Amino acid sequence: MPQETVGYVELEWTCVHCGTKNEGTRQTCSGCGAPMSDSQKFQQAGQETLITDKDLLAKAEQGPDIHCPYCGTRNPAGTAKCTHCGGDLTGATAREHGEVLGALKSEPQPEVKCGFCGTMNPADAKRCRKCFSPLGSAPAPAPAAATPAPSRKIGILPIAVIAVLVVACIALFALMTRTSDTTGTVNAVSWQRSIDVLQPQPVSHQNWRDQIPSGAQIGACTREVRRTQDNPAPGAQKVCGTPYTIDQGNGLGKVVQDCRYNIPDDYCRYTTVEWVRVNAVVARGNDLKPVWPTVNTSSSQRAGSQTESYQVTFIAGDKTYTYSPRSAQEYARFTPGSHWTLQVNSLGGVNTVARAQ
Repeated sequence: MPQETVGYVELEWTCVHCGTKNEGTRQTCSGCGAPMSDSQKFQQAGQETLITDKDLLAKAEQGPDIHCPYCGTRNPAGTAKCTHCGGDLTGATAREHGEVLGALKSEPQPEVKCGFCGTMNPADAKRCRKCFSPLGSAPAPAPAAATPAPSRKIGILPIAVIAVLVVACIALFALMTRTSDTTGTVNAVSWQRSIDVLQPQPVSHQNWRDQIPSGAQIGACTREVRRTQDNPAPGAQKVCGTPYTIDQGNGLGKVVQDCRYNIPDDYCRYTTVEWVRVNAVVARGNDLKPVWPTVNTSSSQRAGSQTESYQVTFIAGDKTYTYSPRSAQEYARFTPGSHWTLQVNSLGGVNTVARAQ
């Protein structure tokens, strides 16, 4: 997905020694003077504003900073000698970069409460405006009183319901698969056959304009998104996602957004004349000689699809079972009075039948 640059913002880092928050471009802590180590990471500031300063913009595009292998000091990309100890930076390792830190915080953010005096401060403040304490740290909290373990009743009911459903499914499967054999006598047979009667009628559909059959009557059309692509095109609608910040490894963040192009097209209603089922001719019987019904159609009609169904009723002791043969050939085997071995499941359904020996 194409990525478009919105701009750059300054990140921040928190000193591991004193907890002070520092501007991303600052190499040493403003609170205690400790340098930022190569293992520390940048974070988004509490409030992000796109940079307009030309020098910072130039730095943003220089690439990730490098740490001196001798004293650990952060140095700008391309520096030949360490700005702190003068050590040779040839071959020095660049900071990790490219991590997505989160959505751009351009909207006003909630104020931050000072952990020392409780004063509320702007989201991007580094020190409390009242007591000047670093906002990245707070005094050690007093030992909390012991609290009872949270009740485990929450969630028991949903778990119990799921368990009951699982058990019910297992029981149903067991009932369907557990079978017993019994001998039944064919007591009755029945069949039904039907043929649809079709007639041309107007039918409404919807589709893209270039997919509509020739000769169809086109009605109202609307502009709908047909596909999405990475590149612009005539009439395309540019759609971009939420801007997000990517760590550049030098205390600055690159703000980008993912954009795609929606390609619209005409989506239309249309009408065509099609053969539609308007009636069905049905034949039924209680013998072993099923026949197809006679279809009498007008000059504007024709016969359509055919359907057939068969049913055999067995008597086994004081119980009655039904079975549906799959074809006329199978149905013809069930002569009334003949004996069959039925494989019956626990729900009373007949799974299979076989001629009794």
